[in-house]
Amino acid sequence: MISSEQVGKRIARLRKEKHMSQEQLAEQLNVSPQAVSKWETGKSLPETTTLPLLSSILGHSIDSILLPQKLVVLSAVYTDGQEAYDVTHFVNQFVVGSRLNLAVSKLTFPESIKSDRLKLLLLKYETPSGVYATYVLNDNLLTLDIHSTGYAASQSELDIVFAAYGNEQASRNVLNKMKHYAFFQWKQFTASHELFPSLIDNDGNDYLLLLYLNEEGIHALSCAEGERIHYTPDRTRLFRMESPQEHCIIEGVGRLGFGKDMDCSWAGALLLSLTARGVDTTYEQIMGVSGACWRISFTPMWDYSSADALVAYNYSDPAFSAYGLTATWANHLNPEERRLEKHNILESLRNHQLPIAINLRVAPEWGVITGYLDAGGTLLCRSYFDDETFEELRNDPEFLEDMKVSKGYLNVDHWPYMLVRIGSQGHVPSALDNLYASLRIKVDSMNAAGNSGYSLGYKAFEAWQEGLLEDAWYRNASDKNFARRLGVNHFCMMGLTDARRSAAAYLQESLPLLDNHPGSRALSELAELYAQISLLLAGFYKCMTDPASVKSGSSKQSWTREQREQQAELLQTVAALEFRGETLAKEVLGTLAERL
Repeated sequence: MISSEQVGKRIARLRKEKHMSQEQLAEQLNVSPQAVSKWETGKSLPETTTLPLLSSILGHSIDSILLPQKLVVLSAVYTDGQEAYDVTHFVNQFVVGSRLNLAVSKLTFPESIKSDRLKLLLLKYETPSGVYATYVLNDNLLTLDIHSTGYAASQSELDIVFAAYGNEQASRNVLNKMKHYAFFQWKQFTASHELFPSLIDNDGNDYLLLLYLNEEGIHALSCAEGERIHYTPDRTRLFRMESPQEHCIIEGVGRLGFGKDMDCSWAGALLLSLTARGVDTTYEQIMGVSGACWRISFTPMWDYSSADALVAYNYSDPAFSAYGLTATWANHLNPEERRLEKHNILESLRNHQLPIAINLRVAPEWGVITGYLDAGGTLLCRSYFDDETFEELRNDPEFLEDMKVSKGYLNVDHWPYMLVRIGSQGHVPSALDNLYASLRIKVDSMNAAGNSGYSLGYKAFEAWQEGLLEDAWYRNASDKNFARRLGVNHFCMMGLTDARRSAAAYLQESLPLLDNHPGSRALSELAELYAQISLLLAGFYKCMTDPASVKSGSSKQSWTREQREQQAELLQTVAALEFRGETLAKEVLGTLAERL
């Protein structure tokens, strides 16, 4: 029998493990925060239609959410202290009758780590008596039941619980040495034979592996001989610092740029990050599963930021959820936080996990960090403004020599004010679940309230039309202000055209998912509708005056009242088609219950 109280406690626990607020979970599920609160307090249960997405976001099966066992694995990470994979969903499948037995080895998990470092499984689990953490080294048996009591979270400074020096062939326990060094409150130390003598018969590389507890759970960190380990100022975390000459460059990352069928800079940057780590996807799929293909926002201030995918609506969390990825944001950091975050960036790059960030070069658009030189003294990137630099300096000998060193990447010029590190990959929802989630986002985002001065959805269409028909403003505007509004209008039309092209492509690709299903007709009509919207927008955008070609002082002659009226009429037509699309999306979603 399903207990709403137990289900609520399980949802709350799993949400907190993902470091999400009730509001953030509600936003990803397209429900109200009040609904999440009622679930977690046992006043109601999630709707059946919500369960697949809830399962995907929390990383646990529907059964484990609705029928909570007395033993549940909250998180499981297979790691060598440098590379890590979230295997929570996989490990929970072995919990039978509130007991877990699992042989931990390189053959156990779907993911493999090809290093010579010690490998292990880190776990955080819950029993009726509390929440605990533990670890199991490779080639050992994991056994847990409701009476198992592992390590409790450390509420103050970190607590080192295991330390080894060597590699997976041969190593020695050095925990007592680490306890001795910790007594002296060192801020940093170097992994060396002086501090940690190597085994005499060990011919391979030596690594220091440290396992420690803090209030978040259990963590592993591995460093090679000669590398330095630092404590954070509050001594709750450890991080690794490289030797001064070390560098890391992820080669073969493609170019970014507007006019290349990837005019949403956030989605373009994410595409490069995902493909660099081997995820098989496309720009249109990212736009589709994130819901960014439905985006439209507008501000009466006529700002270029209106075209930014994330400026007024959260499309990022659905994207990461759709690919089963964890994401860590680092926004508006102070100098000390930036210093610590840089170490996280370097670690991500060494793990072939490319962070994406906004304002890396020239202007505030998204790009991807591709590597570093001089132990992180110089960060490298791809941005949407690289082509201009390459064109300008294509015959500069010094620049060409620099490109040989950086493997063709330009330097990061600014510390980004928004940055996302993309971590390990866990359970990936089905393409059909992602389609349903995307359609829910369409319905929600088109009707969402304004945010931070931006109108969204149908209201954005209305605000844009009103601005186009504001004749008095255009008559009285200075040449400078007129030219700026011309540029913003062109940029926003580029973004809208790209989004709806992506929507049409995503829907067309999704048609086989509903073959021989009641929702197939509505989905097919929806795909045809967005193909029509895409053609309308592309045809108009192609005939628009490019602001870059307009000479100074002639903007008013290049953008006439008649052209603005035609565009306003087009936007009204598109908005009406969007409303029809919403009806069709709801019809597809209405058939979801028949598949459960």
